[in-house]
Amino acid sequence: MEILKSRSQSFQHHSHKPNLLDAFNQKKLRASSRLQTALVQLNKYAISSVHQGFFLRYLSSSLNVTECDTDIHYALAMHNVGIPSKLDNVKALWSQLQHTHRALEWAKQSSHSTPRWQPGAIRRLEWLLRVDDMLSIEHAEQWPIAREGLNYDISPHSLEEWFDYVNRSHSIERILVAYEQLCVLRSHEKDEGRVARVFLDAMLNDLRPDNGYWLTPLLVQPRHYSTPHQHSYPDIEGVMSAWESQFEKLVDKQRYIYNALKAFDNEFDLVLKTKPMPKGWHELKTLLLAKPVITMEVAHVHLEASSFMFEYGLLQVKHIKALNNMTVFECPAVFKLWGRWENIVKF
Repeated sequence: MEILKSRSQSFQHHSHKPNLLDAFNQKKLRASSRLQTALVQLNKYAISSVHQGFFLRYLSSSLNVTECDTDIHYALAMHNVGIPSKLDNVKALWSQLQHTHRALEWAKQSSHSTPRWQPGAIRRLEWLLRVDDMLSIEHAEQWPIAREGLNYDISPHSLEEWFDYVNRSHSIERILVAYEQLCVLRSHEKDEGRVARVFLDAMLNDLRPDNGYWLTPLLVQPRHYSTPHQHSYPDIEGVMSAWESQFEKLVDKQRYIYNALKAFDNEFDLVLKTKPMPKGWHELKTLLLAKPVITMEVAHVHLEASSFMFEYGLLQVKHIKALNNMTVFECPAVFKLWGRWENIVKF
């Protein structure tokens, strides 16, 4: 889904590739009022980071969101309570989700270290994402390694420039430029851009409010384009204009997501207008929003709230025959909310 995916693949077959960093350094990179306005709106419509896990599944793989259905969401929720799916695509996605979460958490920590990104960081992300197991993590400092068969030969000078640029990137504009150049520097054939996606989402995390989350702009279908002259500098204005449009479309999606969650809260809490709030109500609701299937043990921890929710139909009992009739509780309202979010992400 990267803006430069088509362009980066064509660049990899030319020894004299245009360098985005050179192009941007030669022409002053201006602050974008459109991007700043979009960031203000995104932070206004941010949701709790507890919901990030739902959207992470679209960032972590090449899963086509238009083909995703609620069965996958349900199967992943069952994984959370130790009931694995027999479907290969669900098992593969579950595995990728774990790798992506681990890589993203590490990348977030790296963005706060000094210096923030060091040689070997991209190799470590590859290892965490399990996109390249041929090389040991102990040799991460040797990244990149020339691999002629994949036209994957990055000069140390270009790599040093990139790390230097990233460690001086504090604005949204510079973060996006660093992401664009990373797409050019490394091959997409192994991971379909997952390393670059994790890098960008980790860098954008500093722009989000504390404990708040909004979608990555990569979930908005970008406008693909290619450079007409392979040896000319990239069109700086065109690159930034594409990102501005992408962020503005993202604001619309985030507003719909925020309002869908607000509607869920109103509907879910409606029963409390005539009843006293049971102990643990907010804690259990927050837990269900992240994991809408819970075990009997979890229900007992929040016994008063879970009993109340069960009495008024907010929780439903399900017995798993394959696991000796193991009892779990499901929250249909959260799956309904996820369905709304899925439609928002699709369109």
